[in-house]
Amino acid sequence: MVYESRKNTSPSKLLALDPYKKNAYSQNVTFDIRHLDKSPAIRNAVVKASDESYDPEVSAKKTPAKDWELDVKSLISSKKWLQNYGLKKNRLTFFQILPVIGFKHSDDFDKTLKRPVSSRYGTGLFSTLFHPGEGKTFNITCGREMLKQIEGRLTQAIHLFNRRLEWLTTESRRLFGVIEEKAITIVLDIRNMSPQQFDQYRIALETVIYEQLTQISKFNLIRSADDMQMYHPECVPVTHDTIQGAVDWLWELDRLASVSKTATAEAVLKAMTDQHNEAVYLFTEGNSIDSCKELLKEKVQACSRKIPLHLVSYNCDSSDIVRFLREFARGIGSKFHAYAVVMEMDAYEGQPLDPKTNKANIVLKKKTFGGVPPGAGMREDVMLIFEELEEARNVRSQIQALTEQVPEPKIQIESKITKWDKEVLEEQYMGTKEWLGKYGLNARKLELFDVLGSVAFKHQDGAVDINMKPPENTQTDAVKHTKLVNARYCDRFPIVKWRDGRVVHVQVTPELHRDYERKMTVAVNSFHQRIDWLNKGSRALFGTVIEDQIYILIDTSASMLPSIQYLKDKLFLLMQEQIRHKKKFNLISFNSKATAWQNRLTDISELSLKGAWKWIQGLSCWGSTNTYAALQHALSDPGTQAIYLLTDGRPDQPPKSIIAQVQMHHTVPVHAISFNCNDKEANEFLFDLAKATGGRYHYFSEKGKDFDQPESWESEDIRLIKDEIQRGLESLDKVEELRDECSNLSYKKELAEMKRCSRDHVISNTDRTSAVPPLDTKDLYRSTPSPPPRPKSAPPVQSPRFTPTPPKSARPSVSSDFRPTPSSGRPQSARPRSSRPRSSKSLSASSKAGLSASHTKTSMLRTLNSSGRFSPNEWLLPETRSLFEKQAERQKELAL
Repeated sequence: MVYESRKNTSPSKLLALDPYKKNAYSQNVTFDIRHLDKSPAIRNAVVKASDESYDPEVSAKKTPAKDWELDVKSLISSKKWLQNYGLKKNRLTFFQILPVIGFKHSDDFDKTLKRPVSSRYGTGLFSTLFHPGEGKTFNITCGREMLKQIEGRLTQAIHLFNRRLEWLTTESRRLFGVIEEKAITIVLDIRNMSPQQFDQYRIALETVIYEQLTQISKFNLIRSADDMQMYHPECVPVTHDTIQGAVDWLWELDRLASVSKTATAEAVLKAMTDQHNEAVYLFTEGNSIDSCKELLKEKVQACSRKIPLHLVSYNCDSSDIVRFLREFARGIGSKFHAYAVVMEMDAYEGQPLDPKTNKANIVLKKKTFGGVPPGAGMREDVMLIFEELEEARNVRSQIQALTEQVPEPKIQIESKITKWDKEVLEEQYMGTKEWLGKYGLNARKLELFDVLGSVAFKHQDGAVDINMKPPENTQTDAVKHTKLVNARYCDRFPIVKWRDGRVVHVQVTPELHRDYERKMTVAVNSFHQRIDWLNKGSRALFGTVIEDQIYILIDTSASMLPSIQYLKDKLFLLMQEQIRHKKKFNLISFNSKATAWQNRLTDISELSLKGAWKWIQGLSCWGSTNTYAALQHALSDPGTQAIYLLTDGRPDQPPKSIIAQVQMHHTVPVHAISFNCNDKEANEFLFDLAKATGGRYHYFSEKGKDFDQPESWESEDIRLIKDEIQRGLESLDKVEELRDECSNLSYKKELAEMKRCSRDHVISNTDRTSAVPPLDTKDLYRSTPSPPPRPKSAPPVQSPRFTPTPPKSARPSVSSDFRPTPSSGRPQSARPRSSRPRSSKSLSASSKAGLSASHTKTSMLRTLNSSGRFSPNEWLLPETRSLFEKQAERQKELAL
């Protein structure tokens, strides 16, 4: 009947019961990966559904346009820029930070005091830092908060240096360098007749005009040729019209104009005669300057008006010319910049759909890729920023290392709501090691030595050193004196061996044990809740995926056919619960051959997860089990951090051969998952493979575990938590044993004190050991309810003294024939009488009744356990004396 009811259930009702399956087999599958996106604009964007399969090459993100900060895009040299924004200006160099966070360990001759000064009492008081530049040691006095502030300032400086470095090496600064002056003239030196090269030259100069000339005061352009062409006779102010006119003048230049050998030198000298000029930039293309370089050098050095002549080489393929220009600029004290086109590629860009023709236009564009040509060397402005960046990184690393050494503050004020929210969000993504680091026994201070630390004291026996006050009028450390100390009362406390091998005594009270038991119960319950959570969902089959870049190998041989649909559902659950929180992943199915979803690890996104699920739905089972081919493909990817291998049988290759081949590769853990596998040899192979690679072995079966298989790790997370539970229970048992031992020793101590006589007299040394055999327990109790009359020689009746109840382990055994005395009417309680409240009626009734003396259970047992040594002259209770006399008479009767 149950089977028929399930069979008649519609698929829509079954999907409604499982939200994951409903999402998996719906038309629009969604994976919530908004946690990976930190941009609010993209997070709120509308994602349109696409039926195209995922392709990582097509889905590459485009580089957004650069929006430079004001303090980054200043048109000044790197040297001046560092004077405003460098580490020294912000007091963040290592020499400037050290006096703020500490003081120098002095061990030199002080000129003011005129005597040597040495720090003697600071040993171990401060954290120390050795400065290799000065060769001195500094004592650190600041706390972690100040070090964190300095680290944050260094991080901001590093970000600023990176932005400046990126600004210098992009756009027009990469082609032309940085224009520092406010009034310049650019001399164009180009003799290339190629239309393509001539257009590249003009495009580069147009970029410089729009990006840099618009930010200065005056400019001018001169074309070196036989018929010298000038944009304007002298420098003109920068306006919208002059900039646009300069661009139009640039594109009207004739590329076929004749250029003589002296044209470049004449154009440069013409630009230098302009009184408005602050500098001249010679923008030479290719090898144009080769024919007049010596003439140019001679004319510039002989020029009467000395203004900087900066040299810019564009697309020069001769290292000799580049080297000459660099040496020439260095000789006249100017700047040199070089750029060359290294590669050119075709790029196709689609235009919007034309509504008239209903056709899309594709435009072919040329993209150039360039860099520094041979012989140019490193740019000086870039090198200065890079050196400052490296210094900032080194200082920050030293501050971070110092932060770990400085102790944490004793008082930490945190927001409970913020802390709780953070734990709730991150707990599900933790591995067990990280989770136990926050919630384990050590984090909760529930280790055995943490509990015993407050009630432990060391066992001192032998010669010890005691620090004494030094003699007067001497400046020295404490004087050590040796003293012989003998430990006393050690037999009253349990002995425990401490973690460092020392022997200590502890005093564990019932209150301490109850408090520790309550805390341990709470901790163990939280551990069990974590285990229950790990045994649900995808973690029950795959365990917890800890690594960020993983391969998942899926067995699709013919033996997997009955369970392939169940596996597909679990794989979708795995992607929803765990994979979407990682960085990269890939899937490989293997039967007779291995088939990969992608050629390499793929970034996790909404499109990639949809493509992976579509690929999983198309899996089919056939063939044998080629495990090594799948492992070989996953190990060939250099970004692989871990492999999750799921299979249900033996591999096609010999198991030992596979393990040997895998060990030859770089160390990558292989987490082996035995799925519905009852083959002992196959499971042993998976167990050995995981152990050899540092991975984990997991046995999963829908029918339960077969006890003939190797012991399952049950995911490393569960194993570690179970070990934590076992350690906690062992610690609790140890504390309980120490509590019982302390109670037992305390009982023996009180019992020994009670045996002492309360009167001030010396106990006789003439001890007589009784030869009377033990008396029958039936003779210990009287048949009559009334006690015998008390003799007149007995001392007056005193208030009964409380006898402590011994612990369970120290209580003597009582015969099964023991019965309570008839006079009592009920068994004696282990509690003291003073602890039970008595009413006024009972007090009045007891005062009227006659006083009688008799043995209690405690005194009777103490009498029977005694050695029988007593003197005839010493006083005994009448009951005790009668007991021994009766025992002696019985012995005489037996002897007759």
